[in-house]
This record gives sequence, structure tokens and C-alpha cells, in this order.
Amino acid sequence: MRQRSGGRGRRFGSGLVLALAMVLATDAQSRGVIKPSPEMRTIPHREAVAPIPLENIRHFLRVHRVVDDPEALEGLAYVVGGDDRRLMSSMGDRLYARGNVPGNGRVGFYREGERFLDPTSGEPLGLELKSVGQARRESRRGEMTVLEVISSSQEVRSGDIVLPLENTGLVTEFVPRAPEREIEGTILALPGGMQFIGRLQAVALDRGRRDGLEAGHVLMVEQRGERVKDPRTGEPLRLPDEDAGLIMVVKPYRKMSYGLVMEASRSLSVGDRIRNPRRALGAARR
Repeated sequence: MRQRSGGRGRRFGSGLVLALAMVLATDAQSRGVIKPSPEMRTIPHREAVAPIPLENIRHFLRVHRVVDDPEALEGLAYVVGGDDRRLMSSMGDRLYARGNVPGNGRVGFYREGERFLDPTSGEPLGLELKSVGQARRESRRGEMTVLEVISSSQEVRSGDIVLPLENTGLVTEFVPRAPEREIEGTILALPGGMQFIGRLQAVALDRGRRDGLEAGHVLMVEQRGERVKDPRTGEPLRLPDEDAGLIMVVKPYRKMSYGLVMEASRSLSVGDRIRNPRRALGAARR
């Protein structure tokens, strides 16, 4: 995804900061502790901060999905061939899939992407799948399912995975809020193998629903300070950590999530830390 220019992008980026500030400030003043205010859920609709549209990431969510258990890949249906001995097929072609293809509606063709691992423990967090097309289920013939390709962004190949389309829900906008549980994690991956990204781009995070993350939760990004050498004493030093941006969770899975970078004062990269906004803001105020 590429950053969009124009006033609209700036407005909803600023709206996130305003909404988050309103959530955090009320409780901070009354208790001296920065945490989400429960009033966020009860204020009248006419007074609520405008929600943030997700048009900038909708396409990303359609193309990318995650299988929570990579080992389950062996049990998924897959393309074994097409009409006229074709190894690759496109719109209008008929394909044959082997394995269980549940339901009678549309299905998607997916290609394996990145296998995500916890950077500390090495635990598998999920397998990324990238959509290459969709098909209509026609019939079942023995252990084969006959599919008609109805759309494709790439040629569908033998071996591509067949799955029912993911139910992403009809939610098109979220109101940002801080997580209720303490979150500490990292940016796990950037789309397309990029090295650095900025505002309005997607990221994969190493925390998910089991850690308390939900769609709409906002996290602060913190970059660790550089290691330098004291010019006088020669001793190694680490510069202070710096706040680098805000990420909103848009698609949480069990062990990981996809997020949208809403604000970035620096270029973000894999390994940057994510945490609750209240901790980062509290540290800044002390």
C-alpha cells in the first residue's frame, strides 16, 4: 500500500490523535493514571469523535489472510489441474480441486506467503495467504470438486489452496480506543518485504486476540535508541527510546494481527516495539 496524499488522509489521521487524546485525558486528570475512559462507550452519538474510514486498507484485507495454525495447511483443499491439461488458469476456466471444499458458494484461491514466528520464542503465529482469485463451486465428482474461475488477479496454478471466502464482516470504519489489557509486542512484518514504511500502510503485529487485541485498538510504536560510543570516555551508551507513531488494529487473528499505521513521526520497521498508548504518554508527561 502506498500513502495517499490530500486533505482527507490528513483529517482522519488527526482524528485518531484527537480521539485517543479524549479517551486518555479524562481518566488521567481524575486519577493521575492514564487509562481508557469508560465514557468512550456512553457519550451521545452527536458528540462522538468521527470514526475512521478503512478504505485505505480494505483492499489489503481482501488480498491477505492468516491461517492460525500453519500445520493445518496439509488438510486444506488445493488445485490439482484444469481443463485441457492446463497447469495455470484464469477467468472462465474450469478447475479441479482435491480435498474438502465446504459449502456451495464462492471460494477463494490462495498462495502461501510468509510464515510468521514469534521473534522471541520462535512459536508459530500464523501462515499468511495471498488471494489470487475466486471461483464458483459447480459440482462434486468423487474426491474432486469442480470449480469455475470467476475472477483472478493472477493465473491460478496447480497447488494453490482453496478456501471459503473469509468473513471479514461489513464493518467499514472503527472508532479508535486504547486496549484494556497491557500489550507489549513488536512489528512482525511489513508488506511486500519492504524495509521501512510510513503512514497509511499495513503492518503485521505479533499480538492478537489471545493477548486482548480487538479491531479498533490503538497502539503506540516505540523505537529503541541507537547504540553510540561516548566521545570522551569511549564507553558504549544507548540513546533514549523514542515514540515513533500510532497503529490501529484492523484485523486481529488468534496469535497476531494486521494493523494500519495512522501516525508516523519516523520510518517504521520490523522489530519496533508496540505498547499501550497510556504508558507511552505517561512516560512523556513525567
